[in-house]
Amino acid sequence: MRRLVRNFKQSVQLRLTSYFLIILIPLVAISVYAGFRSQRNLEVKVNEQILVTLASAVDSFDMMMQNIDMLSMSIADDDNIIDLLKLEDTRLTERLTLNFQKVLNQLSSTSAANGNLSQLAIYHSFSNTMISSQYGSRQVEGYQKQRWYLEVLGRGGKSILLLPREGEFDSYQQLDPAFHPGSVTLLRPVDPFGVKVTHVVMITVGRARLARELGKLVSGPEERAYLLAEDGRVLAGTASLEDLPEREDDSRMMTVGKSERTGKEELVVQYRSPQSGWSIVMVKPADAIYAESDKLRMITYAIIGVSFLLTLMISWVVYRGIAAPLSSLAHGMKQLRVGKLDTSLPGKREDEFGYLMNAFNQMAQEQKHLIENIYEQQLLRLKAELRVLQSQINPHFLYNTLDTMYSMAENYGADEIGEMALNLSKFFRLSLSKGQEEFTVGETVQHLQYYLRVQQLRFVDKLAVQVNVEEACKPIPVLKLLLQPLVENAILHGLEKKAKGGEVRIDIRLEGDMLRMEVADNGKGLDPERLEYIRSELGKLSIHAVKGLLQEQKPRTELYGLWNVKARLKLYYGDRAELEIDSRENEGTSVILWIPIGGAADESDDRGG
Repeated sequence: MRRLVRNFKQSVQLRLTSYFLIILIPLVAISVYAGFRSQRNLEVKVNEQILVTLASAVDSFDMMMQNIDMLSMSIADDDNIIDLLKLEDTRLTERLTLNFQKVLNQLSSTSAANGNLSQLAIYHSFSNTMISSQYGSRQVEGYQKQRWYLEVLGRGGKSILLLPREGEFDSYQQLDPAFHPGSVTLLRPVDPFGVKVTHVVMITVGRARLARELGKLVSGPEERAYLLAEDGRVLAGTASLEDLPEREDDSRMMTVGKSERTGKEELVVQYRSPQSGWSIVMVKPADAIYAESDKLRMITYAIIGVSFLLTLMISWVVYRGIAAPLSSLAHGMKQLRVGKLDTSLPGKREDEFGYLMNAFNQMAQEQKHLIENIYEQQLLRLKAELRVLQSQINPHFLYNTLDTMYSMAENYGADEIGEMALNLSKFFRLSLSKGQEEFTVGETVQHLQYYLRVQQLRFVDKLAVQVNVEEACKPIPVLKLLLQPLVENAILHGLEKKAKGGEVRIDIRLEGDMLRMEVADNGKGLDPERLEYIRSELGKLSIHAVKGLLQEQKPRTELYGLWNVKARLKLYYGDRAELEIDSRENEGTSVILWIPIGGAADESDDRGG
């Protein structure tokens, strides 16, 4: 037993063969069940198809009878016919005979135009004469005492159907086709809305015509179709009426049983018209219906046998174990590719794939350590590059400020220089901040006030400052020294040559999940060509472009302030951060910084160190 278990663990062929057989067994069971089930479904489907066909045929018969009813109404209400029949002569006078001939001509032409009719006739009650499109005029006796005649006169102008039974009108069958068993005759009084109603229109459809319509439903020599009246009497059929099987009285039904005549199974389907109550019964031999399903069942059994053989062959081809082990290895590689470095495959196999899985796990661990080391090195490099950029701002500003202090020392008294030096000292104290990289927005504005005070002392009454900061923005941390270069540009390039009325506006607010910081002035602005050039140069800066420029180690002098601010934004906040510039010549310039709320892309990093 232990040896068998050990062979099962080590033999991929044995395992795959077992798995294939386990999968194949329920498929075989389902196939066998489906074979028997399909026979029942086929019966239902055939029944539905036959019912649809029978419903269409019944509708056709109903439509034919409706057309006959409309035809009877047009004849019964024809003023010309009514005038020709109004003579109350009991004898066939010359005038009455002439009128009958005119009526017969009209009936014959109407009957010829309607191929479904066996006879179109009018019974003239005064002279007891039948005017028929089939045999002309003939006097008859006893019609006025018949039940059908009395019923027609008592229906108030409505039509009735006459369905003769066997032996019911034996004395009249030879005289008039309307009384033949199996024929259908529609009866309606002439001048139904007149004062005196005595004459009757008789329109007959023979059994042969009905059988021809039923013949359209039959497609095989052993198939049969029957038309039944509302009371169950057979009106017509495509075969002997004695072959009609027994059935339940139902509007829609399907039964399968053996024929008493042939002993073979037959499918019997019946559909009844909801309007007329007539039914059509369709009889089909079961052999023709089940022939295809029997073939399908035999094919299914053959496929099952072949499947067992293929199972053994496929298990032999795949026994080397390329299915499950390779699938596991592929899954592990996909996980590793999407960055899941902790991926580990089970290493409990004892065959060659166990060795491969262990080797994959070792490779994944080594790759994880390698990537972590490279990532840490890149992170440290980015921090170093960021500090280099920040360190480049302070000397740049310091040189400009010292030049300003020198100019003011020559042109003004020493008191103002003292205040300037004090604000300058506070500014540099906060700028250094012992290596701190972020200030809150509130601290940034306070820091900026020291620089603005120095510039206001420089320009005396030529510079006005307006600061608007939303309260919700003040506690948000931002990278230091972002606004100072923008304010410096606004003053030196936009307002320095302005005689008076210079103004710098600082607006800080939240818009969605972004912090919006704007520095605007009312200085000389930029011409469109210069503005487009600046936008083009700044548009080239992304986080990857900044890294590439830093690696070149070439100092950048043109657009230094704007380039410095945007480069620091991209390095610290990623590509979501943005710098936008807009300007109108002789009206002023506006620079807007967009900073994502939450800080730098690496939230886990201690940005203060």
